[in-house]
Amino acid sequence: MYLTRLQLEQFRLYEHLELDIPLDGLRLSGRNASGKTSVLEALVLLSTTRSPRTSADRELVRWGSGEEYGVPPYARLEAQVFTTNRVNRVGINLEIDAERQLNQRKEYMLNGDQVRALDLVGVLKTVLFTPEDVLLVTGTPAERRRQLDIFVSQFDRAYLTSLAQFTRVLAQRNQLLKRYARERRSERDPAAVTEMSFWDDQLISSGAYVVATRLQVVRELSIEMGRRSEALVDGASVGMAYQPRLTWEGDGSEYGNKVLRESVAARFAKDIDAARRDEYRRGMTLVGPHRDEISFLIDGRSLSAYGSRGQQRLGVVAFRLAQIGILEAHTGERPVLLLDDVFSELDDMHRDMLIAAVTQFGCQVFLTSAEADVLGHSGLAHLRGADVEKGLIHLID
Repeated sequence: MYLTRLQLEQFRLYEHLELDIPLDGLRLSGRNASGKTSVLEALVLLSTTRSPRTSADRELVRWGSGEEYGVPPYARLEAQVFTTNRVNRVGINLEIDAERQLNQRKEYMLNGDQVRALDLVGVLKTVLFTPEDVLLVTGTPAERRRQLDIFVSQFDRAYLTSLAQFTRVLAQRNQLLKRYARERRSERDPAAVTEMSFWDDQLISSGAYVVATRLQVVRELSIEMGRRSEALVDGASVGMAYQPRLTWEGDGSEYGNKVLRESVAARFAKDIDAARRDEYRRGMTLVGPHRDEISFLIDGRSLSAYGSRGQQRLGVVAFRLAQIGILEAHTGERPVLLLDDVFSELDDMHRDMLIAAVTQFGCQVFLTSAEADVLGHSGLAHLRGADVEKGLIHLID
């Protein structure tokens, strides 16, 4: 999989950009706040429909957009993607309500047709490296769940659908539980039991798929991370562990897909019954994938608690490298690699190791850096250079 063209209009610093992209990729150099990272952000947005930097779409639209023509602020993004079987044009159109600074319209485009967000996700597959990735180790479980969800959604459309359904059902069920808590309803109230049973079934059905898939993917990631970390982390082995908020033991490796989902669903149903009294009292859903934990490990122990800052950073590098191999294994396509100023955080030895690891995949690579010596590394000589300055990109011959 590779990109041949990127078009940005009124996106971040870019008033208008039409960029032809070489097969191997680009080295993007420039000062801070010149627009380097915005190029990678645009590609992740087209890949996942989510920005890795903000949840507010207004921040994506260039300030002053639309003023010249007397129209609401807007942004347009489009990329041409070559895969093994076909060529696709992926795009996103944003329009902002100028007075309230909120979304007025958001369109997802595939080959010129408007589609649902879930139909666009994963058409372009990307893996993004950033200096902030280390916060995945030390940060909140919610962010680790979010990153895993974004990754899995690129190759499992059913997962994305189940996750969206679970999120909707969870919101409805929580509203009902809040009302029961206010009204001091008993978990044995016949009317409450009947009403809640419908949402229980929906929650278990969608949630079991999410949990079962996470169990399997985290196991795959952990195995691949162990392989990748042998050279990176001074002989230590880095991996991951997934702990569902269920009465559960094991990593799911002893089950096939269907049997695993059925086993998770059965356990889910029992744990919801066991938690029902507390849920009615507290007015919230206490069991399910929205409360699960994902941990990074070093030699079987918590990487956050026992790993040095350098080991934590390299552990997340192993996590990103593992994503590359798993995406290719599941889809037959190599993702586009996006590396945002990550080499400046590494010493020379680990920088050389990462460059060797990244280039061996044969993926198209986009690399940003403000440091000329990083971009001049011999291992990156196959990438064409590009200077970025205040929303303008000039390819270097």
